[in-house]
Amino acid sequence: MEKIKRENKKIGIGLRLLGLGLCAAILLTCSMSAFSSLQAKKKPDFTSYTTMLFQEQLAGDTIGLHYTLAHPGDYGIENYEISLGSLDESDILSTRLSCENIRSMCESFDYESLSLDEQLTYDILSYTLEQNLAGCDFYYYEEPLNPINGIQAELPVLMAEYAFREARDVDDYLALLEKVPGYFNQIADFEEKKAAKGLFMPTFAADNIISQISSLLDAPAFSCLRETFPGKLKAVPGLSEAQQNEYIQAHETRINEFLIPAYDALRDVLSRLRETSENDGGLCHLSDGSSYYAYLVKKTTASAREVAELDQLIADKRQENMSELTKIIKYDPNILSLMSNVKLSFDSPEQMLEHLKKAMTRDFPDAPDNTYEVKTVEPAMQSFLSPAFYLTAPLDDPDENNIYINPIHQRTDLELFTTLAHEGYPGHLYETVSSYAQGFSPLRHILGFGGYTEGWATYVEMQSYYYAGLDEQVARALQLNAAATLSLYASIDIGVHSQGWNRDVVQEFLSDYGITSKETADHVYELVVETPANYLKYYVGYLEFSALLDAAKQQYGDACTDKAFHQALLAIGPAPFSIIDKYLPLIIVQYLHTPDDLHG
Repeated sequence: MEKIKRENKKIGIGLRLLGLGLCAAILLTCSMSAFSSLQAKKKPDFTSYTTMLFQEQLAGDTIGLHYTLAHPGDYGIENYEISLGSLDESDILSTRLSCENIRSMCESFDYESLSLDEQLTYDILSYTLEQNLAGCDFYYYEEPLNPINGIQAELPVLMAEYAFREARDVDDYLALLEKVPGYFNQIADFEEKKAAKGLFMPTFAADNIISQISSLLDAPAFSCLRETFPGKLKAVPGLSEAQQNEYIQAHETRINEFLIPAYDALRDVLSRLRETSENDGGLCHLSDGSSYYAYLVKKTTASAREVAELDQLIADKRQENMSELTKIIKYDPNILSLMSNVKLSFDSPEQMLEHLKKAMTRDFPDAPDNTYEVKTVEPAMQSFLSPAFYLTAPLDDPDENNIYINPIHQRTDLELFTTLAHEGYPGHLYETVSSYAQGFSPLRHILGFGGYTEGWATYVEMQSYYYAGLDEQVARALQLNAAATLSLYASIDIGVHSQGWNRDVVQEFLSDYGITSKETADHVYELVVETPANYLKYYVGYLEFSALLDAAKQQYGDACTDKAFHQALLAIGPAPFSIIDKYLPLIIVQYLHTPDDLHG
């Protein structure tokens, strides 16, 4: 479940957190009860069936349920067990059976009789099932822990931001804290088995996680939770002061008796297992590692292109960008100075977002009329959180939008502006609430495609340079430089995990582009090793959207304005790019402009 979308501007690349499930895709641990119950009842229509799958999935994922729905009862989800998920090896078999049964059920529907929207949902669900089945072959290659978006890093954020809308939410929250030791024991067992198979994480990754856990356990331990809890209680309707005090004491007890011991025990396991690491490099050094990486790239980017094709595409696009940038600078050498001294006339992040919201309307449909809040990351969480992130609104409360800024990370005005475009308008916030307004099947909102969502946010971030009030050539030069820089990390990802690049090769590669710091090269290398394919979803997704736009303009000419193209994309919603390519010609025709529209 992907509910937090992060931006890491330190190295120019956004980072998005995955949910608590080991394999982030939907339906991996879907209950068999749904399929069994259908055998005893009349077969539902396709929309009813996908709604049932939505209910089944969320009923077994308490955090996913809470962040997806503000009022689960309105969606028929009344009774659910409190759960953080499962990492038991037996889940592999149940996943296969569940996916195969769901696929069989889908195939029993008459595809041609489905509406266009239902066919789109069918195709997306079928794609997801195939990806999940393919992932079963690589169960022990998955890694639930890493310093950036691992479970141990994500859990404190999700719990600190766990909204209390009613007393039941507080009870669920406290019950989840009690589940942490058992869940972390499963993670520890999983890591033990990975180590026995020679698949344990690199030593430096273990050390980074150990250091992160130690920071969380520093006195007062988990202050990020302690500081936010009382304030959230005050917002719960009907809670007396005495009840709030009881909850505060219960919260303190669960932190001390469940959360702290769970993290402490996990740190001990990692400290012991760090010595078992057999590979401090890319996935290609592992048996079947190259096959796993190929699978991971497809799952992460939602692109149908093979790794070798992506590698060449990324290199070609970087060369194209740098050639154009060189021409711009050669024509006007002052451009370099102007690029380095950009000053924007905004007094606050809110002003930037409101400006972006208006400026984007020349290229994008108007934003839905939803509210948002820009917040500062709590001091206790600043040291291990990214510079910015967007916390997605619940499906049934699209006004609950929060963008977090981490003040520990210094930014220029332009860096903050483009970050807010990525997280807000026309980025994650805009794409999220726009998808809610489309009336998609609820199931689609939990079928995540990182290449689409992060690709979209990167694609519009590149566009935001033209909304900053800069000289057009300066904006173009800055955008080209940003895209070329981002491509370096994408190339390194493929180089490390597919071609076996080591630290020295990464340093040599970066030095060819004027980045000579060994410290920087080592930092990028370790991030790439720790989060394989993560960088690709940003840059490859951006390239896929750009390719779709170019193809549409070539096919439809002037009738295909940028706004018409974006209207069609939002009407399709998050999906693999091969499916978008299939449906775009069917959807875009209703948004194309006539000559009268274009010329007044």
